[in-house]
Amino acid sequence: MSLSDRWMQGFSSKRLLSLCVVGLALVASGCQVRPLYSDAGPAVGSSVGVDGSMRSKLASVSINQPGDRVTQEVRNHLIFLFAGGAGQPASPAYSLQLGVSSKDLSLALIQNATNDKSGQPTAGLIRMTGTYVLKRTSDGQVVGQGTRIVTSNYDSPRQRFAATRAARDANNRAARELAEALNLSVAQDLSKF
Repeated sequence: MSLSDRWMQGFSSKRLLSLCVVGLALVASGCQVRPLYSDAGPAVGSSVGVDGSMRSKLASVSINQPGDRVTQEVRNHLIFLFAGGAGQPASPAYSLQLGVSSKDLSLALIQNATNDKSGQPTAGLIRMTGTYVLKRTSDGQVVGQGTRIVTSNYDSPRQRFAATRAARDANNRAARELAEALNLSVAQDLSKF
């Protein structure tokens, strides 16, 4: 008789099943996961519950005016993500200072079949960096701040207009992805308050 046989003699299948059920119940009782956009209940240890949902908190964030086209793209996407298309709030509870920079990096030099050695890049990468500072408008307290980096690849054809358009499309894709990353980050910061 092996050791595992001796060990299993002491446990019946009903006992083992009940032990597994109790163990799973203990593990499940420790879970405190809830959706980010759900209605917040009263916080543990605080005397008052949080009013409103995460969606209404995000809708009460105003974003500063942009200085360039790329920042405008990110800002437009953020306004849509925050308010669901309703635009900037009339009386914002929070203000977001947004800074966006974009850098075009040439990645590869590939020569064509005729052995053209002109050195024209045929692949590129847009690296977009977004920094933000989220402040409460009532007292100016910094609620959250951070930096997010997004990259977008593109192929650069030989035609000048097509190459310019490919870089612009990559910028637009990166702006959309950066806005989504910033939306999640701001929502995480607001969930703490």
